[in-house]
Amino acid sequence: MSILIAGYPYIRESYFKTLRSYPEKDKLFFLLPKEWKIKDGKVVYHPPKDGNVSTVKAYFFHSHYPIIGGLLKGWMPGYFKFLLREKNKKNIEVVFTLTEPILLTTLYQAVIAKMLGLKHIFFTWENVSYDKFKGLNGLIKRVILNLNLTLSDGVICGNKKAEDIIKKITNKNTAIIPLSGVDGNFFSPFKKERIFKGLDLKNKVVFSFVGSISYRKGIHVALEAFNNILPEIPDATFIIVGSGEYEKEIGRTMNTLGLAQSVHMIPWLSHDELKDLLAVSDVFLYPSLSYGGWEEQFGYSMAEASLMELPVISTFSGSIEDIIINNKTGILVEAGIEKELGLAMIKLAKDINMRKVLGSNGRKYIIENYSYDVVATKFKEFFHSLK
Repeated sequence: MSILIAGYPYIRESYFKTLRSYPEKDKLFFLLPKEWKIKDGKVVYHPPKDGNVSTVKAYFFHSHYPIIGGLLKGWMPGYFKFLLREKNKKNIEVVFTLTEPILLTTLYQAVIAKMLGLKHIFFTWENVSYDKFKGLNGLIKRVILNLNLTLSDGVICGNKKAEDIIKKITNKNTAIIPLSGVDGNFFSPFKKERIFKGLDLKNKVVFSFVGSISYRKGIHVALEAFNNILPEIPDATFIIVGSGEYEKEIGRTMNTLGLAQSVHMIPWLSHDELKDLLAVSDVFLYPSLSYGGWEEQFGYSMAEASLMELPVISTFSGSIEDIIINNKTGILVEAGIEKELGLAMIKLAKDINMRKVLGSNGRKYIIENYSYDVVATKFKEFFHSLK
């Protein structure tokens, strides 16, 4: 069974690496954009070099266009011509569309796949009920969703809540598989001198966060909690890595609280630098919030921190419980409650043995459930279940 995987997510090398572990790699073909832009075009991705990768031009790089919003995000008009030409050559039997089922992009790929007699499946991260979409916008998205469900032979869900939602509205085959696994060989604990980017972290308790700087990530809550624990943990340091629309607000909060000496913001790190940061950290913070109809859908940075044997403090929000097991691989607190977050921070700052136990458990859990080979094998099993 040959599979065509079509859409923009796998243009990222970190995602593409997952299916290099696929047991039947010669049966996988990819149709990816010639380029994919994010952050208002400041970052441009190009497809990985691989014999099974073909490219076409893609349009609509974000979800904020007038009138259409994100309905055509990632649309590749050349998909039809490619599939018509290559279907028989490559013996393609299934098309796996990587975009959400409320998009016209997904519907376009589903319609053409069915016209050509192929099976079609789509992917979704959505872990909040589709009822959240209201008015005319909501009606359009629900119509597209129902059409995609009708035309598709299965659904791959990135988390358990997404599958729960899909199962309430269809009896099609489903599986819980994130789009990408994580690299347990690259993210592996190692000894490193406790200096990072010129910061002397010897004799410090280092908390770190990596992710987008947006309100929904809860960094403002973490800063309040961090400020409150400083009298009890005066040697604490907090390193925040990322960029986003909430940077100025976070900067103002830091200044208001007088945290310039103990909190450090870094806009971007390379993959190697990220691993170095995690190696000098003691606890990983991820205080995610539910906000504006969105909840955390996976949390790759938490999985990578766990691989580095860091205990994670996060929240009972979205699908975080898929990644962090409370009191086994980390500590989960109620979202937005700075007092609870602070107590968890104090607990781990003072208990080195607990940090080691949670971190060791975390690496084992992520390796067993989300490593590249595990995720790739899950994809194969689901694809073959469609026969």
